[in-house]
Amino acid sequence: MTFKKFVIILTLILTVTPAMAKEQIDRFSYMNMDWWKKYNDEILISHLNTLYTNNHNLKIAALKTKQAEENVRLAGANQLPQVGFSGEFTREMRGGQTQFGDLVIPTYSQNHFLLPLNASYEIDIWGENYLNRKSAKKQKEIAIQEERAAYIYLTSGFASNYFNLIKADELEKISRDIIKLQSQIVEMTQKKYDVGLASINELLNEKQILVQNEEELNKLIEKRKVINNQLVNLLGLNSNKEIEHISIDKLSYPQAPEELSATIIQYRPDLIQSETYAQKAGIDVRVARREFLPKFILFGNIGFNAYRWNSIFNDRTFLSNIGIAPYWDIFSGGAKLARYRINKYEYKKAAEGYQQTMLNSIQEVNNALASAKATKANLLKSEEDFDIETQKHTLAAKQFNIGDASKLDEMKSSLNLLVAKQRHTSSKIDDAISSLSLYNAVGGVDYTSPDTESRTEEL
Repeated sequence: MTFKKFVIILTLILTVTPAMAKEQIDRFSYMNMDWWKKYNDEILISHLNTLYTNNHNLKIAALKTKQAEENVRLAGANQLPQVGFSGEFTREMRGGQTQFGDLVIPTYSQNHFLLPLNASYEIDIWGENYLNRKSAKKQKEIAIQEERAAYIYLTSGFASNYFNLIKADELEKISRDIIKLQSQIVEMTQKKYDVGLASINELLNEKQILVQNEEELNKLIEKRKVINNQLVNLLGLNSNKEIEHISIDKLSYPQAPEELSATIIQYRPDLIQSETYAQKAGIDVRVARREFLPKFILFGNIGFNAYRWNSIFNDRTFLSNIGIAPYWDIFSGGAKLARYRINKYEYKKAAEGYQQTMLNSIQEVNNALASAKATKANLLKSEEDFDIETQKHTLAAKQFNIGDASKLDEMKSSLNLLVAKQRHTSSKIDDAISSLSLYNAVGGVDYTSPDTESRTEEL
């Protein structure tokens, strides 16, 4: 065999080996912009795009998924032949004592050149390697759901903080108006006290209300800064910039339905993850059972064996062999049986965990829906309360204009209206946040869509 023929054979061996096709992951649409567009807030969508790009926790979740993909490829490698090169050069030094019958071999030295390609392939008769790869695929699906859960949790958490920032900013503005008005009330009460028209207790009460309002303003300023810092952190920004947001007057959000079918939990990533893990545990039990069976290794090598380097590629130096090596680990101190039992118990745990996750999912959806209904009812009551307070203020203003009430009475009516506006602002933001809680509970799907519960699972 010439050197040219050897190169051709080597090329064929290395190129004919089947390669594992790269799988494309059919992932859930993490960047669910169709849902976020329902809030009619381009500023929020811009922030979410920055979140998808910069957030380190989302990047970590994506890297875990990529690791799981590589583990699938690693498991698939065991289903393919293994080819390696193990060249060897030795020099033998023999003394004059070597003897074959009456023939004595004198002292000599001998070079030995060995250039083989070694190939081996485990014949997967029992499907153990196939099941290992299938188990790795299930682990990849679990990683995908973990990544999806991270996206749902972080986006809904970010939007919740975003709405709380709108709330804190609005409450701070109202609080400043309240303090300004209360300061005027204190001044007028002071004047009344100076001329003997108000008691000292009345004056002290008004001053105490002013101090309490100022204390509340300080808390609101601190809360707004803390929320802003949380948003900056989630966006992965290295600055103390003020997070831009819309005004509360432009706030819009989806409304919660009256009822939700229990089947909507099928989209929750934790439920899918729990179900997939139970499937993986079942596969691992089957793998552990097959470890009791013998293995069969198909092996062979091809190459050259010569005693002089300048003749190593001659026809006479070519070597090759092939064979099957059965292997059966008959006794291993009970290790195989222990692994089988461990995997079996893990499967039972996973099955119980799936049932508990299903119950927890139904509870969380019901809790979120009940909370959404309660916040909606509170919002309607706060609107009614604000309307009543507005009417009372209008009446107080008319009484002041006709001289039937004092300026102080009209100012206190304005103060009550601002306090009612604070309550209404809190109720409106709480109602908006409840839509996020429900979105998170149902697994990041559009619960307002009429075909959400009827469509097939797309995960």
